[in-house]
Amino acid sequence: MLGKERNLIWIGVITWLIVAGPTIVWQIERYGAAAPQTLAIIAGLAAFLLFFLLGCRRDCHGTQEIVFLLLQAAAAFFCVWLQWNGFVQVLLVIIAGEIGKYPIRATVLVCIAQAAVLAFVIHLVGGPALAMATAYFAFFLFAAYAMHIAHNEANARQQLAEANAELKMTSGMLDISSRTSERLRIARDLHDLLGHHLTALTLNLETASHLAEGAAREQVEKSKSIARHLLADVRAVVSRLRDEEPVDLTAALQSLRDVIDSPALHLKLPRELPVTDAHVAQIALRSVQEIVTNAVRHSGARNLWVTLTTADHTLDIDAHDDGDGTDAVRFGNGLRGIRERVEQVRGSLEVASMRGRGFSVHVRLPLAGSET
Repeated sequence: MLGKERNLIWIGVITWLIVAGPTIVWQIERYGAAAPQTLAIIAGLAAFLLFFLLGCRRDCHGTQEIVFLLLQAAAAFFCVWLQWNGFVQVLLVIIAGEIGKYPIRATVLVCIAQAAVLAFVIHLVGGPALAMATAYFAFFLFAAYAMHIAHNEANARQQLAEANAELKMTSGMLDISSRTSERLRIARDLHDLLGHHLTALTLNLETASHLAEGAAREQVEKSKSIARHLLADVRAVVSRLRDEEPVDLTAALQSLRDVIDSPALHLKLPRELPVTDAHVAQIALRSVQEIVTNAVRHSGARNLWVTLTTADHTLDIDAHDDGDGTDAVRFGNGLRGIRERVEQVRGSLEVASMRGRGFSVHVRLPLAGSET
C-alpha cells in the first residue's frame, strides 16, 4: 500500500475520533453512560470503525470491499437515526471519500443515494431532512471528487514509474546492442578490406621473391615477412572485436533507483558485475525490468529487494517484495516473457508467493549462455 493511502486511512481514523468523542459525550450527558441509547450509538460507532479498517486492508478488493462499504453506510445511518442533530453525518463523508477511486459517474450516483437515504432517515426522526441532505450532499461530492483526483494522480505516477523503468532498461539494452553491432561492423570492415588487401600483397610479394635476385630479393623477403605479421595482427584484432564486450550490469541497474518511487527499490549488487555474453546481459536486464514493473503495478508493496550474485559460472537474480501476495500464482505476459527468455539460454525461473507474504522471483542464468 502506498504511503499516501496509509495517511488517508489515518485521516479517516482521526475524523472518526473527532466525530465519536463529542457524540458519545453528548449521549452520556443526555441519557447516562449505561442507557440503551448510549450503548447503541457506541456500538454503531465501533461497528463503523471496524468495517472501515477491514475495508482498508491491502487484500480487500472487489465484492468484499463493496460489502464493507455497505456495512459502514448501515452503521453510519444507524448512528444518524440515534442522533441526527450531531456530527455523525460526517461518517458518510468518509464513505464518500472511500468511493472516490471508482468511476466518477458511479461515485456521483452513490453520493446521490447517500443524500437520499440521509434525508429519509432524518425525516423519520422529525428533523430538517431536505436542508441537511442538501448540505451534506455537497460535502459528499467534494470528498469523492477530491479522492478521485488523488487516485488519478497516484495512477499517473505509477504509469510514469513503469514507463521510466521501461525506458531505462530499453536504453541500456539499446546501448549494448549498438556497441555490439558497431564492433561487428568494424571487425567485418577490417577483415574484408585490410585483410583481403594484405593477403593479396603477401601473394604478390611471394611471386616477386621468386623473380628478384640479390639485394632486391632480400628486401622483398623482409617486406613479405612484414606483410605476414601485419596480416596476423589484423586477424587478431578482428578476433578480439568479435569477442563479446563485457557488460557491467551494476551500472545498468543502479539507475533504476532514481525512477522508482513506490515500492522503495533496494538493490544489492556487486561493485562490478561484468557479463561477457550480451544476450545473457539483455535477458538479465529485461527480467529485472519485468520484476520491478510487476511490483509497481500489482503488488501493493512498500519495498522491493533485488539481489544479483554470481557463482559457479551462473548469474542469480533474487527478488522479493512485502506486498499482498497470492495463494495461486498466475503467469501473465510479464512472467511468461521472463520464462521464455530465460529458457532460451537454458536458465531457470522460480516463482513463489503466499497471500499476505509478498511475492518472490528467482532467476538463474548461465554466464556462458547459448540459445537452444
